[in-house]
Amino acid sequence: MQELDDAGVDWHLYYDQVPFLITYPTYFGDSLAHISNNTDQFFADLDAGTLAPVVWIDPAFYGTVVEETDEHPPAIPQAGEAFVENIIRAVMASEPWPRTAIILTYDEHGGFFDHVPPPPACAPDDRLPDLDADDEPGAYDRLGFRVPLVVVSPYSKPGYVSKTTTDATSILRLLEARFDLAALTARDANAWPLLDMFDFDNAAFMVPPEVAPSVQPDEAVVQACEAAFPFPPQGSDDAPNAT
Repeated sequence: MQELDDAGVDWHLYYDQVPFLITYPTYFGDSLAHISNNTDQFFADLDAGTLAPVVWIDPAFYGTVVEETDEHPPAIPQAGEAFVENIIRAVMASEPWPRTAIILTYDEHGGFFDHVPPPPACAPDDRLPDLDADDEPGAYDRLGFRVPLVVVSPYSKPGYVSKTTTDATSILRLLEARFDLAALTARDANAWPLLDMFDFDNAAFMVPPEVAPSVQPDEAVVQACEAAFPFPPQGSDDAPNAT
């Protein structure tokens, strides 16, 4: 984001509860003009034609099993899927669609078993972890568990599944390539920028495809989940909210 600022490229972050940028409190405070505490504002900006060239959208991380839209257990995944669906449907029907790439990804694997060992990776720099004597040995030279990544664009290759190893810095590398930004570390400088997922000579989805009808959560399942996993959790304080 700072690199975008320095290059004069506008960006915006939409969220409802806790923005990921809050983990950088100093920069967060300096960037309030780029942040909307209401994802409904995204749809308003989309309709008005005022979206920034680079946009992040955070789901809801707290709430009942249907209010939480990050698909994190115990939330019902359909709530998160509906959140994403609404965004994709709106963008497909909008004026910016011919110039858009939506990248959907996750920050963790959900705790489920993955039979593929994390592969080695380019170390970002020469700094080593600050390990105690009884810590497991390691360095910043290996990727983590696999997480989903989906590219939605007029230029997405139909039915394509990439076999190229990528990581979160691949998204950063794509932005760097698009806006001619300098790399931040050796990791993103050597990351693959997802280009095999696009065919810029043939826009197979310039006319958006028909999207399957939405599937609503089963009300009996919702009630069972809410009974088993009340919000706020019993015996705990209310979930935090960013202001």
